Amino acid sequence: MELDRVLPAHDFRSCFTRRIAADPPTVWKALCELSSAELPLSRRLMLLRSGGRSRLDGPLLDSFPTPTLVTVEGEEIVKGKVAKFWRLRPRPAPIEPGDAAAFTGFSEPGWAKAAMSLRVAPDGDATIVSFETRVQCTDARSRRVFRAYWLLIRLGGAAFIRVEVLGALVRRAERAAAGTPG
Repeated sequence: MELDRVLPAHDFRSCFTRRIAADPPTVWKALCELSSAELPLSRRLMLLRSGGRSRLDGPLLDSFPTPTLVTVEGEEIVKGKVAKFWRLRPRPAPIEPGDAAAFTGFSEPGWAKAAMSLRVAPDGDATIVSFETRVQCTDARSRRVFRAYWLLIRLGGAAFIRVEVLGALVRRAERAAAGTPG
């Protein structure tokens, strides 16, 4: 699992899974084609969180505001970012967005490293999809500050986004597996 390689240790974690009645290639294709238009709640929450500065538009994997760190075609995509997420306007760390080695090696105090994985795995005649988020803070103070933020987003927006993404993916993939137009 690439997420284990990119962010093996973590202070905070959430994981949502769904079993989809479709084979892994069909589910992966559905994930790659999933549009932000299929995610009305997520679009509103992202707009609210960004204060109107960021809009989800187009394919979800392209428009999601976190850079891709690793893609294993057909199996897993890992997105990640180092920032001070707890600020009203999160401040990104001084590293190159999308650089997996820089992300993994970053350790300057006062930051949080967040990585999200969407993973597709065969399960008999179906597929298990997991949407896991891990956060590792770089020091005790950032861990304390992030904890309050985590409680707020975990119970609120972030959980809703993950549930909506998985629900839309189930609908898209199972329609494709059944041969029903999108």
